[in-house]
Amino acid sequence: MKKRAFLLLLVFCLALLLALPAAAVSIQISNQSVTLNGKPVYAQAYNIEGSNYFRLRDIAYLLSDTAARFSVEYSEKYNTVSIVTGADYSPIGTELDVYGSKNPRSVVASPQSLIIDGQRVNWLSAYNVDGSNYYRLRDLGEELGFAVDYDQESRTVLITTGPEAQQGQPVPKDWAPDISFSTKDSEGNEWTDACFRDAKITMINLWAYWCGPCTGEMPDLQRLYEDYKDEGLQILGISDKEYEEENNYVVEQLGITYPCLRYTYAFDSYMNTGYIPTTIFVDSGGRVVDGPYIGSNSYDGWEEIILSHLS
Repeated sequence: MKKRAFLLLLVFCLALLLALPAAAVSIQISNQSVTLNGKPVYAQAYNIEGSNYFRLRDIAYLLSDTAARFSVEYSEKYNTVSIVTGADYSPIGTELDVYGSKNPRSVVASPQSLIIDGQRVNWLSAYNVDGSNYYRLRDLGEELGFAVDYDQESRTVLITTGPEAQQGQPVPKDWAPDISFSTKDSEGNEWTDACFRDAKITMINLWAYWCGPCTGEMPDLQRLYEDYKDEGLQILGISDKEYEEENNYVVEQLGITYPCLRYTYAFDSYMNTGYIPTTIFVDSGGRVVDGPYIGSNSYDGWEEIILSHLS
């Protein structure tokens, strides 16, 4: 009898738990303005849990004539959203419509998987609001190569693409680098392809904290950076944002002072070899002039290659 009563009580408690409503998501229409490369644009956004979320197709449409353009496709069969960076966006006719409700009927974490350039990306925060996918704008910027800032005084979201994102530097009209990117370093500073113009030659080294050959050559890269930075050498380490804490620990322990940036898919065309470390060299005109080199190298080995580009 006691056992039966216990089971009934357990079933009752489970029923109560299942009947509890899910925690409400804090959402409201954003009243902030938006500019793209300094020009006002319209794109409705929601402020969800304190961050701005924009409809993915709206951002794709706005960036369709910029260096950060990307395509968007949805697969009902596989329940995936696929993005291809650098590809032309095909409008479906509902972009930038005034469609958002002040009181959305449905706000849930997006059930669709996100695929960027063939790679599944799990870390981006996304919500499905009344049937449309909204992504946190800063997350999209980090993955797709555009910069996002905010002007507190004017309450304006600032989106910049390509070399325009590197503030304070004149941009040549014919600037068209092989790798057009926007990302952040380990200290949160914005970096774009405009940095190529600041050096005679830029060495880009793809590494990971768990890769022995990668961390093994980093002290030599640091020495090369110190020995040749005044002669025009720039070294950029790039690594996966997913392991940023571990990567930053290695950088600190090894005493690395050359910039270490978050990897974006903008580097894929030249560095997605399937191996690490992978290294390429970019000249001051933004052209990839050497590499990819797969595997680590010695100080002397890298020095010979660097000097050939500095001479």
